[in-house]
Order: sequence, then C-alpha cells, then structure tokens
Amino acid sequence: MTERSEADDAILAIADDLTAMKERLGDGYWQDAEAHASREQLRRQIGQYNAWAEDRLPMHQRARKAAEYESRFAHLLWPGRDTGT
Repeated sequence: MTERSEADDAILAIADDLTAMKERLGDGYWQDAEAHASREQLRRQIGQYNAWAEDRLPMHQRARKAAEYESRFAHLLWPGRDTGT
C-alpha cells in the first residue's frame, strides 16, 4: 500500500471541512459561498491529483485514486448525491 502524499492530505482536509460545513449548514450548504469555494477547491485538488509529475505515482494509480476520491466525496460536491452521510 502506498503512503499518503501531501496531495492526499490536502484532499482529505478539505473534505473534512466540507463535511463539517454540510452538517452545520444543513440545506443551506448548497447556497453558502464559503462551502461553494471549498467545493471548487476540492474539485481542483482532485483534478490536480491526476496530473502528471515526475515525483508522483504512475498514471494508472493516480487515475484510480482520483476516481476513488471523486466517488467518495460526490455527496459533498454535487446536490442529490447523498449516500447517507
């Protein structure tokens, strides 16, 4: 199993913040400006995770992990994707 990178830590930190915001704001989460900015940041981080760099995981591993993050946090990124959390 590979170690978590700084990119993994950043994605997980943003997702944790969004989870707390969603719990705190309830239905207002989707209209809140701060939550919107954080959702955009999470989308960017996931997209950048998949970008090539010499010191990153091989392409197939990055793509798989980025897809996992997108699926795992879909309920935070898009309305109507709640999975019971």
